[in-house]
Amino acid sequence: MPLSISLDNKSLSIKRPLRIKSIPLSDIAETRLCAPTMGAKRICGSGGWFGWYGWFSERDLGKYFAYYGKASDCFLVTLKNGRKYMLGCKDAPEMVNTINEKINQ
Repeated sequence: MPLSISLDNKSLSIKRPLRIKSIPLSDIAETRLCAPTMGAKRICGSGGWFGWYGWFSERDLGKYFAYYGKASDCFLVTLKNGRKYMLGCKDAPEMVNTINEKINQ
C-alpha cells in the first residue's frame, strides 16, 4: 500500500486499489524523509495487513494519514492546512527531492 506514487507538474498522485488520491503541489507546505516510530497509535485503518493505511497518531508528529508498505521507505508530506500524509515508495529520497524542487519553483 499504496500501489504507486507519481508526480507531475501539478500534483502528487497516490494510486490506491480503488481510486487515486491527488494532492495539488500548490497545497504542499513541506516534504521530508520521516519513518514512523514504533510508538505510532492506529486510530482507524490497517496496521500491516496489505501495508499500513489509515489514521495514525504519534507524539512528535501528531495525527496523520498513512499509505505505506515499509517504514524505512517513508516520507512525510505536510499540507498548508496542517494535514499530514505518511507515504511510502522505494525511491523515497528521490521523490522527496523532486517534490521539494517543484514546490520551491
